Amino acid sequence: MTDGTGTELPQPAMDLDYRELFHGSPSGYLVTLDDGTIVEANATFANWIGHPREELVGTSLLSLLPVGDRIVYSTHALPQLGVGRSFAELAVDFVSADSTRLPALISATRHPAEGSRPAVDRVVVFNAHERRLYERELVTALRAAERAESARASAEADVLEKQRALREKDRVLQESLAESRRKESLLQTVLDTVEVGVSVVDEEGNTILTNSRQRFIHRRALPPGTTEANECELLIFGPDRTTPLPAEMRPVRRTVLGQSFSDYLVWFGTGEQQRAFSVTARSVQRQGGFQGSVLAFSDVTGLVNAVAAKEDFVANVSHELRTPLTSIMGYLDLALEEEDKMPAYVATSLRVAQRNSEKLLELVSDLLSAAAGPSSIERAPADLAELLRSALTSAAPQAEISKVQLVADFPWSLPAVLDPQRVGQVIDNLLSNAVKYSPDGGRVTVRAWDSADTVEFEVADTGIGMTEAEQSEVFTKFFRSGTSRKAAIPGVGLGLVISKNIVDAHCGTITLSSEAGKGTVFRVRLPKLA
Repeated sequence: MTDGTGTELPQPAMDLDYRELFHGSPSGYLVTLDDGTIVEANATFANWIGHPREELVGTSLLSLLPVGDRIVYSTHALPQLGVGRSFAELAVDFVSADSTRLPALISATRHPAEGSRPAVDRVVVFNAHERRLYERELVTALRAAERAESARASAEADVLEKQRALREKDRVLQESLAESRRKESLLQTVLDTVEVGVSVVDEEGNTILTNSRQRFIHRRALPPGTTEANECELLIFGPDRTTPLPAEMRPVRRTVLGQSFSDYLVWFGTGEQQRAFSVTARSVQRQGGFQGSVLAFSDVTGLVNAVAAKEDFVANVSHELRTPLTSIMGYLDLALEEEDKMPAYVATSLRVAQRNSEKLLELVSDLLSAAAGPSSIERAPADLAELLRSALTSAAPQAEISKVQLVADFPWSLPAVLDPQRVGQVIDNLLSNAVKYSPDGGRVTVRAWDSADTVEFEVADTGIGMTEAEQSEVFTKFFRSGTSRKAAIPGVGLGLVISKNIVDAHCGTITLSSEAGKGTVFRVRLPKLA
């Protein structure tokens, strides 16, 4: 054996068995004609595909391929061999004897025809099963990696979006906090500007918010030698200015007990520093539950002192007027005893003077009763029906003059234990008002009835009535409605105050219902027994 230059090459130690190498190769080998007809196949390919070598020879390579790969081989591989005489690693599937698809990579070269020997294709077949699995696993891994990268990118974008949202929320929160602080500062400024003490407490009575005026009021009520104290230790007194309020009657404690109230009069401090405050409290509700209260403390010392001074003045003047009036009425009575001996015009004048003196004495008595406060009563068995009939009889002349119809609607007898004189005064006051405030042609109805423990009566008129605002003031001393003042209806605004004092002294109640322009109904309820 020589090389291309004629140099003799060394002989191998032993002759090679090329046929054994052909059939024992780990790869499959095929020799085909240029139309794909198999003329030789090694044992490796035959064993792999499951067909005997003898059956393979003479068959077409294309018959061992599925339709898709057959088309690819016919249209791509064979033309490539005709032009370029080779191709490498074409991925195809072979169909085995049991119809199993066997993945493979094939490479081929064409040996051209020489003389009478036709052109043949030498085809190398590599079993690509493991490689295909690896490729699939690799593709799966790549796709998983892509999904992971996509998920990471999505997560990163989500995190960035959440961070942006958090920054936005933080910005909004900071703006809200700044606005809240601004409003809180404004609220505190407003509270510190007003002359009313304001305190906000929670459901346990702990102070949440207070203004400078309330802190000043609190300091005024501190016991001597102390700089701080809770409400139960403060110097707080009742309306008499000397009796300390019990803990449960103190303003904050009342709110803790769930109470709301208005114009609650208390005195803070002692001596010359003592001041009167009207306290109003309203509960704070949130989601249907009690959350605390807001209290307002208004300094009414000047008003209380003025009212007291006015009452003292009225009482003193009334006392001073009563003595000369009594004397005048006595002399008038003496003079009228000789009425038949004097000229008619003199007697008439004396009667007018006597009647007006009686009215003036009645007014003075009302002023003294109002100034005296709660009435003292003397209970005795009495008949309420008889008191009502007597009052109707007394009111009849004035009702006739005013063209007002009086209607009685009650049983003949209504026994009860009460002060007949004072209850009679209540009936007279209510009946007199009903007649005065009813226009000509009006009607006043007096009803009465009894129940197991009480006797009740009501006086209803078809008069001018009252507004809601006027009804809330009707039991206030010297109060008169705007309509009564415009109509010049006589009165000083004491009758209902005195009536309420008398009813309260009987442990009873007096209420009213009214509508402007339609009339008023007063109802009195009294216990039957003492």
